[in-house]
Amino acid sequence: MAPATQSTVILGLLQELHDRLSQCQEGAVADYIPELAKAVPRDFGIVVAMADGRIYAVGETEKPFTIQSISKPFAYGLALQQLSVEHMQRKVGVEPSGEAFNAISLDPETGRPRNPMINAGAIATSAQLQQLAGAGAEALLLHFFSQLAGRELSIDLEVYASERDTGHRNRAISHLLRNVSVIEGDVEPGLDLYFRQCAISVTCRDLGVMAATLACQGRNPLTGERPLDAPTTVQMLSLMGTCGMYDAAGQWLHDVGMPAKSGVAGGVLAVVPGQFGIAVYSPPLDSYGNSVRGVAACKELSERLSLHLYDQNPLGRSAIRRSYTGNHIQSRRWRTNTELVHLRDQGQSLRILHAQGVLDFYGTEQLLANLEGMARSARVIVLDMHHVQELLPNSLEMLIQTLGELDRQGIRVVISRAQGLIESPRWADLLAQTGIERVDELDIALELGEKLLLQAREARPDRPSPERPSLLLQLDPPQRQELESLLVPRTVKTGERVIRRGDDGDSLFLIVAGHFTTGVHVQFGSGDSRHSRLATFTSGMCFGEISFLSGKPRSADVVADEPGDLLVLSRDDFERLRLRSPETAIQLLLALSAELGGRLGRTSYQLSVMDHL
Repeated sequence: MAPATQSTVILGLLQELHDRLSQCQEGAVADYIPELAKAVPRDFGIVVAMADGRIYAVGETEKPFTIQSISKPFAYGLALQQLSVEHMQRKVGVEPSGEAFNAISLDPETGRPRNPMINAGAIATSAQLQQLAGAGAEALLLHFFSQLAGRELSIDLEVYASERDTGHRNRAISHLLRNVSVIEGDVEPGLDLYFRQCAISVTCRDLGVMAATLACQGRNPLTGERPLDAPTTVQMLSLMGTCGMYDAAGQWLHDVGMPAKSGVAGGVLAVVPGQFGIAVYSPPLDSYGNSVRGVAACKELSERLSLHLYDQNPLGRSAIRRSYTGNHIQSRRWRTNTELVHLRDQGQSLRILHAQGVLDFYGTEQLLANLEGMARSARVIVLDMHHVQELLPNSLEMLIQTLGELDRQGIRVVISRAQGLIESPRWADLLAQTGIERVDELDIALELGEKLLLQAREARPDRPSPERPSLLLQLDPPQRQELESLLVPRTVKTGERVIRRGDDGDSLFLIVAGHFTTGVHVQFGSGDSRHSRLATFTSGMCFGEISFLSGKPRSADVVADEPGDLLVLSRDDFERLRLRSPETAIQLLLALSAELGGRLGRTSYQLSVMDHL
């Protein structure tokens, strides 16, 4: 489904352009095909269809007209996919002709039509599809064009009959192609398919969606269908750039700088690869057979929006979203004071880098150079790929080589949030043969990076030996002894839910050994939900104090990550302690307040730092 919200500024820009160009009275409606001569000269529509499915439309954008020569690059793309590049290269060239679109001529050296955008090349292409599919060729063609437009299309039979009955020049071209064996067999079926192809009925909006499909490398942004693969789309856009605007193609590329195709019914389709498609409908044509208003609209949009293919600012995009060190931010795994001191001392050697965008060669070069620059001072690198939209195959190979070299240098690497980007046998081999880690959450990646730094200290067992909770150490010895007499030992298993959200806060938990994680399920507007970790506590810490103090229900679950030991203070025992020994209760409350204050202070700091990362 297309996004509903539009930019009023963009819509206003298109409306102003439409209103101004509507005053243009130049050009004439095509009259060599009788049905086309019935077009209304004042009809004029502009559509911009974004790669995310958002559509901007002004003017006459829902009125049907026939696609005509705009069908040519699409039919050629279908032939490339249904047959092969090699087969089509034997039948049709890819060079600009410099002649009129309906010239009766072939390349004198090869005997082929010079390209698929002129009538000779388009008729040859249709003949290949007809020979391939036989009686099913028309259905094949219509299904393909319907996928491109995102709705069911049909043929305007009146225009088809008009073209068929007056298409003597195209019939002569067909016989010329038969004479040089580009067409093999009877010329009429392939020529008839060509006439039907040109008579497919579309709207300006349809052409906009088709242009956006090319911008998305063959994926329709409205339906998600992929009628074209990416390599075929590249070949189509290349031909549209050099041959798409008839014998004015060179001037078009010079002035407008976008792959495009026009049709004599008044349509113009242009593509800004990776971004959006443009469609214009206005029947009056110039001497080359291109829509006068269509050319003017595309030229002005190119100039005002800096869309020219060769006008690309290298500073306009970066593969690096942000980069910082372990001194700036920490994971939600709460650390002991000893660990915090070590992480503060060594935080500079933990580097976190967030990549973004499309990692083509330009973006990948930035990413790899930054990774290798970090390697000079880092011992651990966390590479987060959550905002990477696409990682091209050759870029993945270069990334694998770089990460492998970092691992050989002894630098530990953790990859986070790269789901769907790096699935390949080479990647699986890299993970199997190196110490590179891959996790699905950034916070877990940060925790793992911290763990790798801490492991560099003097060797210690994986599970810390039991220790007295730090909360108890804040009490004076007599009060500590009195409180300890009320604590009930509890042993828990891995995965055991110690606290359930919504339960009464009737207990305070002090950790003797083990790791315990608190988290909640976050519900998104889309209806999806996921578990979000709030914090992980370890030996010497406590949890459950907020509900214990406030008396309100638990706000989150707490689950044991491993076997652990707890000391539990019940609310009933605390109330009896408060009445029997106020001094002990006061010292406990002060200790809990200090604990909460420390956590709130650290959380506030982390949030403020995030504003600047």
